Amino acid sequence: MPSLTVASPAKINLALRVLGKRPDGYHDIFTLFQRISLADRIIFRKTRRSGVRLSCTLPQVPLGPGNLICKAYELLRKETGLRGGIEVELIKNIPLGGGLGGGSSNAASALKALNSMYSLGLKSDELIHLGKRLGADVPFFLMETSRAIGRGRGDELCALRGVSKRIPLLLVFFPEGLSTPAVYERYRKHCFKLKNPPFLTKVSADVTMLSAFLSAKNLTSAAVLLCNDLMLSACQIKPAIARVLSFLRTFTPACLMTGSGATVFALAESVEKAGQIGEKVSRKFGLITWTGSTD
Repeated sequence: MPSLTVASPAKINLALRVLGKRPDGYHDIFTLFQRISLADRIIFRKTRRSGVRLSCTLPQVPLGPGNLICKAYELLRKETGLRGGIEVELIKNIPLGGGLGGGSSNAASALKALNSMYSLGLKSDELIHLGKRLGADVPFFLMETSRAIGRGRGDELCALRGVSKRIPLLLVFFPEGLSTPAVYERYRKHCFKLKNPPFLTKVSADVTMLSAFLSAKNLTSAAVLLCNDLMLSACQIKPAIARVLSFLRTFTPACLMTGSGATVFALAESVEKAGQIGEKVSRKFGLITWTGSTD
């Protein structure tokens, strides 16, 4: 297999609760991941020379050792004795720093592609174990599921089956993303003290119910349970997030910020309605929007 072309999908967080600080410096979270139809396109080509040659359509993407695709290659080289190299062409559609998991998805795609192209023989659970070493969101993209509950750092996963109905989706992008460490730091200093950490039992019940409402495409009931504990701190850093969300809620109650921001999403009854809302957002705020669906 000299070359392989794959879609590297984005995700949104339908719920994100922060349960507390961990000894390793991360936070314990409880989240509901949802894969969406927005995706990067990646072309992998085998090369005889070891290493990674990476090119990207987006100039802002780092092409050196810090890129997660390069890190995925180095991890497999060390763990499996992988010989030979890879040439990677990354057609970037997922914005950087928007809370959509683009870098993590690219890393997962690289692990799967290299495992297949070089016949490394790694099983799914072995890839997921390696993915945890690259980033907290990477394991989700290695699972064969469109929706999953994430605990711990977000890398302790439970796949949710029976998710069949695609829901029309609008994304609103901001010109600049937010720094995840900065959002968590502000949350820890200014927002975490405003309320007690949520009880895990209630959080688990709410997320399970939210998933059930979404599977039934009951957006009105689902909207009540959409939750992101990081949204207040993100809005303090970038107040435009709050203004956009307030505007979106005049058209649909099911809207939220994903991850640590800054991208916000709205679930709609139809693709046409999602597109119409997107046009209104673009006219009012001058922001780029995207219309698609959950996957």
